Amino acid sequence: MDGLDDFHSVFGAEPNLAYHGQTIHEIHKHRHSLGNELFFDRLLRAIGIDKASKLYPPPSNKDLQNLYKRIVDSSAPDHQKQSLVYYILKDLSLEKHSPEAFAERSYIPGKYQTFIDGIWNLDRLKLERALDYLTSPTLIPTFPDEILHTLCQHAPKDDSTLPLAYFYSVSPPLASQRVLFALFERMCNASLSEAYSFSRGQEATKHHALFEQLIFFVHANSAGDTRASRALILIQLPLDEEEEVWFEEFLTSGKGHALQGAKDTVMMRKITKGRMGEAITFGQKMSGRKIDGVNWTYLREGLEKGSAMQ
Repeated sequence: MDGLDDFHSVFGAEPNLAYHGQTIHEIHKHRHSLGNELFFDRLLRAIGIDKASKLYPPPSNKDLQNLYKRIVDSSAPDHQKQSLVYYILKDLSLEKHSPEAFAERSYIPGKYQTFIDGIWNLDRLKLERALDYLTSPTLIPTFPDEILHTLCQHAPKDDSTLPLAYFYSVSPPLASQRVLFALFERMCNASLSEAYSFSRGQEATKHHALFEQLIFFVHANSAGDTRASRALILIQLPLDEEEEVWFEEFLTSGKGHALQGAKDTVMMRKITKGRMGEAITFGQKMSGRKIDGVNWTYLREGLEKGSAMQ
């Protein structure tokens, strides 16, 4: 088997070769951050090696040899075995047995090396570097939903560039609601209008759920001037008749009825769309309230006077 005939030919003859304590600590820390499963764990499971957390990272030379043997003895194709060994060599950073030299000697296909480079960086939460590899057009997407979810969870809260770049480059299937909703929150953070357009492209049940998430995002995930600017975009979205019903139901009697400013948003939507009669009636319920310095009693009275003059 090319490049995998002997442990010492791959890692050298140093009898005490093992992972450094700091490296072990960092791997455990990152595994915890990633929901107790590294992407390397997934790769091991994919070739039939379970309980990866008990095998990796190997704390001693004996454990390293055992992990190597488990990989080599598996029934996986050679290029998959070589790719996993390449990952381990990246951990060890051996001067005389570099991962690059091993890849060249073993003839690891370039796309597999690129994928492992991406996964290795992702397991260390080096997201931007990982994305450079994982969006390569040479790759057949592997674990695309899991990668997207990781990017959504760990990219800076105020910057959705990385998860959206991966989504638009790779087009993951979004097979689980968890991944779909994580992506949609990132879309909302980047552009409410684009998030709204995306929601309309989903089947009815998902469309409804995402539409409500968009409204929730504006009210629960925003504050101050940001919330005001997002609310202004929200009340001006070109909703169809069904979405108008969802909008009002969610904010008046649905899960969003207790959100701060819920009824104010409904009122302003009616005013924005020129439905003054509805706004006057709805305003009866808001008498005496002040929102952003506006007394709704005065506003309602002003609407009534304006309506009477028409």
